[in-house]
Parts: sequence; C-alpha cells; structure tokens
Amino acid sequence: MTVDEELLQQVNDFLAERCTSSNEQLEKKGGVQEDVLLQNYIIRFDNRGYKLTEFSDVQKHYAQATKVERVIFTLDSNRAVFSNKQQGTSIELRLDSNEPNNTNLQVSSDDGDLVDSVFCGLLEIIKKFQNHNGKIRNNWTQLLIQLLGVGLGFVASLVTALKLYPYVKIESAFIITFLFTFLVFSNAWGFINQQILNLVNKLFPNVRFSRAGRSPLNWLWQALVGGLIVAFALLIINGILDWVIKVLSNYVQW
Repeated sequence: MTVDEELLQQVNDFLAERCTSSNEQLEKKGGVQEDVLLQNYIIRFDNRGYKLTEFSDVQKHYAQATKVERVIFTLDSNRAVFSNKQQGTSIELRLDSNEPNNTNLQVSSDDGDLVDSVFCGLLEIIKKFQNHNGKIRNNWTQLLIQLLGVGLGFVASLVTALKLYPYVKIESAFIITFLFTFLVFSNAWGFINQQILNLVNKLFPNVRFSRAGRSPLNWLWQALVGGLIVAFALLIINGILDWVIKVLSNYVQW
C-alpha cells in the first residue's frame, strides 16, 4: 500500500465525520460523557514520535519529515480509554513502514452496525491505494530465494570439495570435505537468507509513505532495481555453472 497525503486526508475526513455525527447523536439522546468520541493521531518520523490532537499538525510533520516510519489514527470513547478498550468504542488504523505485522485496522464497539460501517468504510479507502508490492512479498518469493540459495550453496560446496580434497589425506576425503563445506554453508545460509529477505522487504515494503515533492522509490524504479538484481544473480549463476562444468571436466568423462 502506498500512503500519501490524499490517503491520510480521506481517512481523517471519514473518521472526523464519524466522530462528529456520533457525538451529535449522543448529545441529542442525552448520553453520558464516557461515550463521547475523541480523535487522536500518532506520527513517528526521524526516530521520534508525537501524539497529536490536530490533523493539521500531522500534515505539517508528515511534509517536513526526512523519513516517516508510522502513522496511527485513533477514535476512542472515554469509556474505552478508561477500560483499556475493553468497553465502549475504539477505532485504530495503524500504518507502519518498518514492521509489516504492525499495520492493522481494529474496530470494537457495543454497536455492531458501527463496527461494520467503519471497518468497511476504511477498507474501501485503503483498497484504492494498494500497490504491486504484494506480488513480490509472498511465500513463493521466499521459496524461490531458499531454493536458489541452497542450490548455489550445494554447487559451491561441490566445487570447493573438488578443489580441496586432494590435499586432505584421509579416507573418503572428497565426501568428508564436501559435507564439511556444505555444513559450513548451511549454518551461514540462515543469516544470509534473512539479509536477502530484509533487502526484498526494503525494496518492496508492505507500506510505503509517499509525499509530494519527494522522490521515493516508485513501482517503476523498484522494478528496475529488482530487474538489475535478478540479472546480476543470473550472471553469477551462469559464471558458477561455467566454472563447475570446467572443474568437473577434469574428473568426469562427458
């Protein structure tokens, strides 16, 4: 999802309208003060965060920030605040560019119609700003990286063993050298794989904050970077395979 000023404005307008209408109805019915809805915001940027009550302040910080990390919209009743959200009405939309699992929408209330209308209304707004990053951030990409990594590790271990085993003066030197080399790779691969996935997540974030007048990575630029990474990986794989064939030709009659 690409978050820009328009999305933030639409979300705020939707929640502000809900806040105003609910409080007006509550006043007409003579409701208690605990059910009054209060709108708040949290924005974290450049390693510091602010809790705000005015959307104009959010817009100011959003425009001036070097890097926006998180924006949170909340609409809570006093009853929800006092009961730690166990009672009353509580609405929270959390947008986080650093932690994908922290991006979520939570709506709870004693009024089932309010829950349905708010949840569906906010989802309708969010869907209009979806990007294509989900096509990259999926389990199939993780599987592909895992298989390519293990395959390259196997080939590298095989080539290394072929180069080293003549110098190992023990029985079954080739097998032992290969197993040792592949074991070393296997222990290192967990860390390497995580770094590769972190790079993919950074290039194709679950939530990307975009601002007018700035030049963030858009989909075209991301595709270009991704294409260069794939081309570089294929070049390396091709070089390794040529090397393997050349080395194996000294040991195997083709």
